[in-house]
Amino acid sequence: MSNKKYDVVIIGAGSAGIASASSLLKRRADLNIALIDPSADHYYQPGWTMVGGGVFSAESTHKKTAELIPAKCTWLQDSVTDIEGSINQVVLKSGDIVEYEQLIVAPGLKLDWAGVEGLEEALGNNGVTSNYRYDLAPYTWELVQKLDSGKAIFTQPPMPIKCAGAPQKALYLSASEWL
Repeated sequence: MSNKKYDVVIIGAGSAGIASASSLLKRRADLNIALIDPSADHYYQPGWTMVGGGVFSAESTHKKTAELIPAKCTWLQDSVTDIEGSINQVVLKSGDIVEYEQLIVAPGLKLDWAGVEGLEEALGNNGVTSNYRYDLAPYTWELVQKLDSGKAIFTQPPMPIKCAGAPQKALYLSASEWL
């Protein structure tokens, strides 16, 4: 077990975490910042709506996390198991303790496909899709291109969701294609 200390610790190296680190460093280049995220793969999830709308390829939304970490940041490829806010520490799965002056928590949301009965089994089949999954966004575009008559049903779940505008963008991009 080792202790590390940083000016800023950011939990999550997704778009929000990386953008936060970059923004802070632009303002104060001398900050000692750590990004904590276990994933070697980074997916630009806001782009998945554009994949479903035929604007981007799915592959263009995937990069290696290491390529995106700002040069002056430390990437701790690990998971946070506990936040001890009263003493400005986070505990990592490895057992390491990371101290901070300021903490940013941006781990993203965990999708609960099982929250809708039958959805997990239906996704990717018989015209059921979602732009909230990397592997399904291309299927959305395939369905849009194939529809020449009939109805398409778009849904928008209640908050909290990853991007409140994503379901609407999917609808508008699809409508544009059909027009």
